[in-house]
Amino acid sequence: MSEEKKKTPKTISRREFLKDAGIVVGGTAVGSAFFLSACGKEVEVTKTVTTTAPGTTSTITKTAPGTTSTVTTTAGGTTQTVTKYICPACNQEFSSLDALKAHYDSQHGAQTAVCNVIKLDVNGREYEFQVKLNETLRDTLREKAGLTSIKDMCNGYGACGTCTVIMDGRPVLSCMTLTIECDGSKIETAEGIAASKHPLIDTYIENNCMQCGYCTPGFLCTSKALLDRKANPTTEEVKQALAGNLCRCATYQQHPIAVLAASSALKGGK
Repeated sequence: MSEEKKKTPKTISRREFLKDAGIVVGGTAVGSAFFLSACGKEVEVTKTVTTTAPGTTSTITKTAPGTTSTVTTTAGGTTQTVTKYICPACNQEFSSLDALKAHYDSQHGAQTAVCNVIKLDVNGREYEFQVKLNETLRDTLREKAGLTSIKDMCNGYGACGTCTVIMDGRPVLSCMTLTIECDGSKIETAEGIAASKHPLIDTYIENNCMQCGYCTPGFLCTSKALLDRKANPTTEEVKQALAGNLCRCATYQQHPIAVLAASSALKGGK
């Protein structure tokens, strides 16, 4: 009996295993078996394989998700139809739908929340996102909210600070923050800082704090978070706050000057 290729594993929420449609057997064809999603999606878990015993011809076919599947075994001139059920999370096969459900509950049941829908306040605007369990805040804000100021210089290792955003008043590395854990949070990005006409925008320009500009949004967010909690920081405090932000162009010496100038502007100075 030939061995079929495994499907690519997929993530599926536990609620996508709530109920199944009936299976209708007719000759060598078997109707589709589905788990119905709380989000309105159907995930098919049956498969089709044609196998053989010695002295007969053998072919193997497996359908993609969303199409009807059966297992047909031919041996000694007789045909027998067998239905198997595939776990969408790990591709294990089971002889009954109940066995598949029991396996999923015990092995994968705690992997996801229902639909994973969260709400965020981003730059004063309310958003609702459906997110994956492993989706980072950086990817959500860039790919779903279109906030491209958030960069990634270190490939998601949390080592450069270019993805920094302000969450609930604190600077955070969005590449190291799972969006699913941010439900209800208030987020501010460089776009929001610019839209609010914060003096940091002008002082950064006036003091030549950037060359290529790739790291600048992260510096701005870290600097604003500092000024929000400490209106009159010292030069050393600014340096300490910005210690986690890297600049390949090495404009470090200009940032404390710009932040202190913005602090003075916020207090009504020039």
